[in-house]
Amino acid sequence: MSRQYSAGGSTDPALESVSSPRPLAPLTGFKRDQLFVIRMLADQNPHGIVIKGALDEHYDDEINQGRFYQNLGDLVEDGYVEKHPIDGRTNAYLVSPAGADRLEAHHQWERRCLVAGGE
Repeated sequence: MSRQYSAGGSTDPALESVSSPRPLAPLTGFKRDQLFVIRMLADQNPHGIVIKGALDEHYDDEINQGRFYQNLGDLVEDGYVEKHPIDGRTNAYLVSPAGADRLEAHHQWERRCLVAGGE
């Protein structure tokens, strides 16, 4: 069962219009991958090491820890992901409701592109 939390104040103006979310075009491919993995692991209340491990399995080379956490912090700051403390050093990361709307919009856009290309 995935948990949903209310979104904090988003600094990304594109997230403000949740009624008509747009695909994840402003994000780099790596940030999109992080977002998809966080969503996939939502039932596990994933922390950074778990998320990074899932991404390491997907990429050919090991992901630099600094790059990983910088991009994860950007996703939190931009309102796509919410950070929830587990203990003094560990945080769980969950896709925010606005981020989930954007993921769904991106998924729909990809499906339209694939269907249009197959006709």
